Amino acid sequence: MAAARREPQRTCIGCREVAGKRRFVRIVRAAEGGVAIESRGQRLAGRGAYLHNSRDCWERALQGATIGNALRMSPNSADIEGLKQYLDTIPLNGAEEA
Repeated sequence: MAAARREPQRTCIGCREVAGKRRFVRIVRAAEGGVAIESRGQRLAGRGAYLHNSRDCWERALQGATIGNALRMSPNSADIEGLKQYLDTIPLNGAEEA
């Protein structure tokens, strides 16, 4: 009988909760220097950070230097605006997508 594969664990940069990486949205420092949001099934190269798909976590991460510290860069205003646009697509009830 084969053992079940364990899901890799990641930490949300918004709330610091540790969970399986499938519960998170990954943001990536792209090779060109910008920030991109990885969609399901996609695997972008570059340094990444993980966030729950909840408004609370995204709002916390967008305050201050949380995202910059996690990605080890200073995101420009266009990058931050793109992340805020993604935040606007998250339902207001705060429910996470599995």
